[in-house]
Amino acid sequence: MTNSASESGSGLRERKRTATRVAITTAARILTAEHGANGFTVEELCEKVGISRRTFFNYFPAKEDAILGSPVDDLPEDLVRRFIDGGEDSRPGELSSTLLADFVDLAVGMMDRMAISRNEMVMLKNAIAAEPRLLQKAMHGSQAAQDAFASMVSERESLPADDPRVRAAITVFGALVQDTGPKFFDQENTVSYRRMLVEAVNSAREVFSLSSPLSYPLEDTE
Repeated sequence: MTNSASESGSGLRERKRTATRVAITTAARILTAEHGANGFTVEELCEKVGISRRTFFNYFPAKEDAILGSPVDDLPEDLVRRFIDGGEDSRPGELSSTLLADFVDLAVGMMDRMAISRNEMVMLKNAIAAEPRLLQKAMHGSQAAQDAFASMVSERESLPADDPRVRAAITVFGALVQDTGPKFFDQENTVSYRRMLVEAVNSAREVFSLSSPLSYPLEDTE
């Protein structure tokens, strides 16, 4: 077998594993939305997905981990590649001018591909908030998601992942997404997710653009 054939086979196996992992997480989230985190068993989840209990534990150590899933699994490969490729024309050492616009496209694309409905998402969030152990795991997962996005921005902009500008972009945009999500999922909302997120991003840009660069206190420069 040639190296290219071996790599192709390895890639196919990984895609199948990812598809199975996503299927488990999707089913776990739907069951959680319908019955609560404690309202179903691993066996019932396995039956819904069509896998064995042994297969389940090959992917996740516990039901709570399946409900939360992996941040990487929530990032469609084609959308990630489009986002990263959007920074090809950026100047070395500078952030690309389309970073925010491409961030919005990525977030909207992820929202459009959600495997569960708006009502189910609301119920899922409520179920997570009502279960302290699950909420604690979710907070840890949020950090993992930030790290995944930082890696993407780092590759796109050819900057170290710990560059302050990368972290600032992730922090600000992440906060805008977290603030926009609940408003979009509100039962009475009739505004599109893109419009709400664009308005939030533009408002943040206006706030920051009004300020002049800050200087360090003298004692911090010595």
